[in-house]
Amino acid sequence: MHTTSRHHLLRGRRALLVAAAIAVTLPFSVAACSTQPSADPGTSAGSGVGAKWGSCMRDAGFDVEDPDDTAVEAGLSKAPAGADRAAFSAAASACTEKAGVERASSADQQKWERQYAQVANCIRENGYDDFPEQEPGSLNTSVYQRSSEPQFETVVDDCLAEFAPDTRSQSVG
Repeated sequence: MHTTSRHHLLRGRRALLVAAAIAVTLPFSVAACSTQPSADPGTSAGSGVGAKWGSCMRDAGFDVEDPDDTAVEAGLSKAPAGADRAAFSAAASACTEKAGVERASSADQQKWERQYAQVANCIRENGYDDFPEQEPGSLNTSVYQRSSEPQFETVVDDCLAEFAPDTRSQSVG
């Protein structure tokens, strides 16, 4: 399992979002690709890259709280309600760089795009043929109406284990 790579499995209210590269998905927006943590994983939300990122985003005009350092390093951010998604994504990416988080290589990004396309196909082949097409490099189940079915999570977990075994899990509340 990569502990500092850019692809992630996010769980929030039983919804899943796997994101890599420069994908922008709802309700979460992927801001950047990290390859190395820039702060100790044990640091508090206000002591490292999260505080830098939050300050930068507020300077860019977005009403956001300082996120956890790990979330910034993972490239995860939640756009405020009503925010222009393209502007938020651009600002989040710039602020992530300013906070000192390095981007993943294009080879890694392409690998994740292939892996998540295979995961989405696997989900469809395992009883969820109406699972929607995904943005390249992402897997967003939060808007899928059948995502609350108990078997769905099992299928997603199995497909991730088979096609994206190095996916890292992180809770987003």
